[in-house]
Amino acid sequence: IPVDCVDMTRTLAAVDEMVAGGLPRTILAVNPEKVMKAQHDPVLRRALDGAGLLIPDGIGVVYAVRMLWGEHISRVPGAELMPAICGLAARRGYKVFLFGAGREVNEQAVAKLQNRFPGIPIVGHHDGYVDEAQMPKLIDEINVSGAQILFVALGSPKQELWMEKYLPRLHHIRVCQ
Repeated sequence: IPVDCVDMTRTLAAVDEMVAGGLPRTILAVNPEKVMKAQHDPVLRRALDGAGLLIPDGIGVVYAVRMLWGEHISRVPGAELMPAICGLAARRGYKVFLFGAGREVNEQAVAKLQNRFPGIPIVGHHDGYVDEAQMPKLIDEINVSGAQILFVALGSPKQELWMEKYLPRLHHIRVCQ
C-alpha cells in the first residue's frame, strides 16, 4: 500500500493545492490495520490507490517506510490533521461540511470547531445515520452548501468506501478527509 512521504506542513500545502485545483481528491490515513485489510478488500484497495494523498497515520507505517525504503517520515495523525485543516479553512475562507457520527456528536463538533476557529465557514453538517435511500438528499445538501472541504466520520473502512462511491457526485468538494 503506498503512502506519501509528507509531514503536517506539506500536507496542509497539498490541501491548498487541492482546493485550488479542479478535481475532488481524498486524503486517506494509512495505518497497519488498513494495510492488512486492503490486502483482501479490493474496494478498499481501489479507494487507497485512487486517493489524492495517503498520510502516514500509524506509527507502524512510519517505521515500515523507514525500514524498507530508508525514508525518514513522520506521522501525520488524521485526528490532528482535521483541526489543522479547519484552521486553514478559517484563515482562507474555505467552506466546510461535516458528515458523520451521531447527531449530538456532530453538532458538538460543529460548535467546538466554531469556538476554536472563529470565522470558520462551516456551511453544513449531517449525522452519519443515512441509509442508501436518503443518500441522494444528502448529496444534494452537500452540493447546495457549496462546501469545498468535506470531513467524513463513518469509521474505517466505511468512510473510505463512502468517499470512493460518492465523491464523484459532489460538485464543489475538492478535499475529502
